[in-house]
Amino acid sequence: TAIGAGHDYGQSVAMQPDLRIVVAGISFNGTDNDFAVVRYNTDGTLDNSFSTDGIVTTDIGTDAGHARSVAIQPDGRIVVAGTSFNGDEGDITVVRYNTDGTLDNSFSADGIVITPIGTPYDSGQSVAMQPDGRIVVAGTSFNGIDDDIAVVRYNMDGTVDNSFSADGIVTTNIGTHHDYGNSVVMQPDGQIVVAGTSFKGTGADLGLVRDTLDRT
Repeated sequence: TAIGAGHDYGQSVAMQPDLRIVVAGISFNGTDNDFAVVRYNTDGTLDNSFSTDGIVTTDIGTDAGHARSVAIQPDGRIVVAGTSFNGDEGDITVVRYNTDGTLDNSFSADGIVITPIGTPYDSGQSVAMQPDGRIVVAGTSFNGIDDDIAVVRYNMDGTVDNSFSADGIVTTNIGTHHDYGNSVVMQPDGQIVVAGTSFKGTGADLGLVRDTLDRT
């Protein structure tokens, strides 16, 4: 599926209950990269009930936007997490779309939430849905010296969930150098499990972190 004026990248896929396929990724618009979401029917054709042509691109920030992960809410709304850039700064970004591909204005005021954590660079890499509808994003945050695993939890309306570590944000430093959160899943009891990579000296190891519901 060709989308933009240059390279397009598929980064994550999710299945709707009706078996339509949703792919999130990156599309070059001629100037910089945008979040891209494509929905396919079960036979592989583009779903024209999704933004008339099956394709939605969302320009976020003043520079590039990179969508990395997609999840489907029980009501069919589509949640995409990634990173948006403003100059040299990158922030964790979450976008929610209605089932027809329009931005969901009940999520924040415009369907888009940008969460800065560290300076200057944070990235959202994976998104998961809690059974109660809250949204969990895992990724990476720069602490001023190296990178930490980062987890952010959002309420259904896009606000940061202050019942999770007082401000909705948890960063975890594992190794002596960079740590990266790459994938997140929810346990049946609600605990949050994040997998990624931890660097110690010259070597890299698999890193695994489990957070409780309130992260106290």
